[in-house]
Amino acid sequence: MIESVLTLGAPQFWGLVTAYVVQLLVAAMLVAVLMRSVPDIPGPGWWLAGILVSLGGMLVAGAQMETTVPWRRAVYVLGDTALLTGIGLIGEGLRRFFGHRPGLLAVGALVAAEVLVGGWLELRGRSGMHVVLTSMLAMVLWWHAAWVAARELRPGYRALLLGVLLCALVQSAGWGLRAALVGWGRLQDNVAAANSVLALVSFVASGVLALLFVLLVNFRLGERLRQLAIRDPLTGALNRRGFEIAAGRLATLAVRMGQPIALLMLDLDHFKRVNDTYGHEVGDRVLRALVQLVHRAKRETDVLARLGGEEFCLVLPGTDVPGAKVFADRLRRSFEALEIDTGRSFVSCTMSIGVAYASASALAEGRADIVDLLRQADEALYEAKRAGRNRIRIFASPEVLSSRIDSRLFVTTGNMELTPPGH
Repeated sequence: MIESVLTLGAPQFWGLVTAYVVQLLVAAMLVAVLMRSVPDIPGPGWWLAGILVSLGGMLVAGAQMETTVPWRRAVYVLGDTALLTGIGLIGEGLRRFFGHRPGLLAVGALVAAEVLVGGWLELRGRSGMHVVLTSMLAMVLWWHAAWVAARELRPGYRALLLGVLLCALVQSAGWGLRAALVGWGRLQDNVAAANSVLALVSFVASGVLALLFVLLVNFRLGERLRQLAIRDPLTGALNRRGFEIAAGRLATLAVRMGQPIALLMLDLDHFKRVNDTYGHEVGDRVLRALVQLVHRAKRETDVLARLGGEEFCLVLPGTDVPGAKVFADRLRRSFEALEIDTGRSFVSCTMSIGVAYASASALAEGRADIVDLLRQADEALYEAKRAGRNRIRIFASPEVLSSRIDSRLFVTTGNMELTPPGH
């Protein structure tokens, strides 16, 4: 009864196999196009190799499946080996796509088990057990692919990776059912029924999986384009558009959580002189060195942006006036001490910093916003330049005036007199 239900007729079975082969070839062509379009994205190359190798192994093993000639049984073992290698390469492609460490050693161990143990079983005339072994190894390899997908279930990729996870689990279940059917008592020799089940499962799961791979690469490409639209290509810091988006979100969150915001304007001193003396390539290195220094010093929640030329902006949510002053001065001193390799010598630069601050109540009541802080920090930066450069100045807002900070650091364009140069 079970055999009659599970076994497809010869025309249906070979028709399904033919459709499956065509499906894999179409999937290979799609992945090849992706690989040429985005050659720097890891993953598609491995998927293409996996599809082609597994397809070749399936065809070789299928052609020798019913033979009893010893040398042809050896070819059958090689076909199964290629099939397992292809499945392993597909899982490895997922690992590389998401930046995991290579896992080829584990794949190689399973493939070696197929060659050694499978070959030994064929020499002993136990072909049924060889089918069970191959099916179990394939099940493990698909479980591995499902595990990689499960580790990456994060926002953005979650829906696609749930699909990959389900497809890998379905493939694994198909191979596991094949092992059970062949290894189970009365169906010891019922390879036809087992292969019918596997062909049906693989046809559905592989088609969906190929489509999901295409969507994964397209999503990664779209993510990259979005990053290019909001980031400065030279330094990797946010550009002005990215700053407006990120700073707006920070301001909203600060109001909601009742937190203050400090904003720092950073400007390299005599940067034109650096470009004129050492060349623009060295100037670019200086800019990148500054951004790297800031990234090491800032918190994950802080926002850094390059607003133009050598001018940068750093937003520090939840930071009070003393904290902003200490952070700015530590940043200034660290950059002053930094020696930047030009390839032939080392160059040191300094920077001036303007600081602005808004309390949680000022933000909540609408008395200050990011635009105000930008203007105030810019005025403070201008005064730091006038005062001799390589120093910080803090805009004297009401909250700053009430803080316990040395008033010689204050600057305002209101009724108060500007801090005199050199003070």
